[in-house]
Amino acid sequence: MRCDHQSFKRGCRGVSVAQMTSDAPFDRLDAAARGWIAGQQAAFDLVRAADGVPRTDTDVAEGYRWVTRLSSLAQNWFLENADPLHPRLFLLQDEYRKLLVDNPDVRYLFAVLDDQQTYRLSGTRGEAAYVGLTFGTPIGKGEVGGRTGTLTQVHLDQFELGPNGEVDILIAPAKDLPDPAPVNSIALVPGTAQVAFRETFFDKEHEEPARLRLDLVGDVAPPVLRPAELAERLEFAGLFVQFVAATALNMWGDTAENINTFGGTDGSVHVEAQDDEVRSHSDAEMTYHGGRFVLGDGEALVVTVHNPSTDFLYWGLTTASPWMESYDYRYQTTNLNNRSAETSADGDWRLVISPTDPGVANWLDTSGRREGYMLVRWVLADGPPHPSAEVVRIDSLGR
Repeated sequence: MRCDHQSFKRGCRGVSVAQMTSDAPFDRLDAAARGWIAGQQAAFDLVRAADGVPRTDTDVAEGYRWVTRLSSLAQNWFLENADPLHPRLFLLQDEYRKLLVDNPDVRYLFAVLDDQQTYRLSGTRGEAAYVGLTFGTPIGKGEVGGRTGTLTQVHLDQFELGPNGEVDILIAPAKDLPDPAPVNSIALVPGTAQVAFRETFFDKEHEEPARLRLDLVGDVAPPVLRPAELAERLEFAGLFVQFVAATALNMWGDTAENINTFGGTDGSVHVEAQDDEVRSHSDAEMTYHGGRFVLGDGEALVVTVHNPSTDFLYWGLTTASPWMESYDYRYQTTNLNNRSAETSADGDWRLVISPTDPGVANWLDTSGRREGYMLVRWVLADGPPHPSAEVVRIDSLGR
C-alpha cells in the first residue's frame, strides 16, 4: 500500500491509526506546531509594524531575515540542545545567528544545566583574551527564587590551568562539593539553568579558540523523546522568538535617549538592578556603553574611546542594525577593539562611523546606512569612561 498523507490517515499496510497510536499525541503536537508558526508570524508582524526604525530597503529586508535567524537560533537551542542530563556545549551565535547585539570578536558557547546535577568542564583554554562563564536563570522564563539573570560570574583565568592551558573544573551544587571546595570548582547556585561562555578575542580569525566539553558526572540512560516534551520545547521556542523580537525593538526605542552619545553602565549594575530579564543576564565582568548614531547626508560620527586611568583587558565597538544584529563583518570592517584600532597620539582611540570611506584610519563601514546602533563593551575594566562622539562632515576628515 502506498503510504502518503491520506493513506496514513486510513492506515498504511493495513494497520489502522488506532492500532498504532491514539490521537492525543498528534493533537498536542499539532497545537505546539501552530504555536511555533504563530510565534514566528508575530515576530514578522512586529518588524512590519515597528515604529521609529529606519525604513530603507536594506533595513526592512534585514528585519525579515532577522526573524528567520531568530527562529533558527531558537530551534537549535530549545529543540536540539535543551537536555541538562545530556549536556552539550554548543555554538549559540555565529555570522548567521545573532542575538541582541552580538560582538563579532566573541565566540558564543552555551549549555543548559540542572542545578542538582554535577558536571565537569574539560579541554584547553585557547588564545582568547578572555573566556567568561555566566551562570544564570533560564532566560525567557521569569524569576526563579525571586531573581532573574546572572547568578555566578567567573572567567577561566581565575582557575588553575595546566601548562598548555588545560582546563579541568568541577561544577556542582555546593552540598556536593568537597569541604573545603577545590580551587577548580564552581558551586551551582539554586536556580541556575544555563551557562553562557563569552570567548573574547583581539583577532578571532587568527587566534586559537578554546576546545572545551561539558560532561555530566554519572551515568544516565540515553534520551528518549516524548510528545509532551517536544511540544513544550516547540511552544517555548515560538514564544522566545516573539520575546527577543519585542526586546530588540524596546532596546532600539531606548536609544532615543542617546542620539550620537553613549549611555550605559557596568554589567554588575544591570544584574543587581533586576530591571528586566535581558539586562539582568549581563556578564558582570563587562561594562556596556551604547547609543544610536543618526547621520545626515555627507556626515560621519567620530567616536573617541578614552584610555582609562586604570587597567583593563579589552574594549570593542560594535555597530548594529535596529534589529540589534551586528552589521555583516564578513566583508567589511564593522567593529574594532583596543588591539585592532590605531591609537591616537594622546593615547585615546578615534573611530569613524561613516556610510562611505572617509579616507582615515579606524573606519567603521555602515554600507551606506545613516542610522543604527553602536555599543562599546569593556572587559575587566573598573568604571571606564563613556566614549564621546561628534558629528562631522565626511569631507572634513583626512585634511
